[in-house]
Amino acid sequence: MRREHSSHRRMSHRVLLTILSFVVVLIIATLWGVHHATYPITNAKAQSVKIAKKYAGLKTTSGFYWTNLNTTYYTVAGTNQQQQAVYIIVPQKGGHVRVLQQKAGLSRNEALSQIWSKQSPKKVLSAALSVFNNQPAWIVSYMNQKGQLCYETLSFKSGKVLQSIENI
Repeated sequence: MRREHSSHRRMSHRVLLTILSFVVVLIIATLWGVHHATYPITNAKAQSVKIAKKYAGLKTTSGFYWTNLNTTYYTVAGTNQQQQAVYIIVPQKGGHVRVLQQKAGLSRNEALSQIWSKQSPKKVLSAALSVFNNQPAWIVSYMNQKGQLCYETLSFKSGKVLQSIENI
């Protein structure tokens, strides 16, 4: 009788060890997958912040945005060494780095408020500062009330609608 109990206990330990091993492997695979999936944007953010520090004297970072319409741009929000709130727009493929004073145009919240009041979206998907027709602009993507994808491009300086694409 003791041997049956001992053998049953060993079997339970093996099953428990097998399940535990499977769970550990599953957790490691999930973490690796998340890291692998987020690495490109994490790397882009790190490179953009490095460029912003070098070319614009960025001291602290308060936001990061990216857009990819015809050209990919990364935008870093933060403060410079003079304690001024700035946006630094960095093109992915190199080129002219733009430094904008945040107070010189629409904030992200102002751009979003404009979209909410004029378009009444079901859901805003993203709002990122980018470059459109060689000028800084907020590009906002949202789902309209019918569930269709829409884009609104607003001038950073004036808030004027530069482009509106609806019902994609």
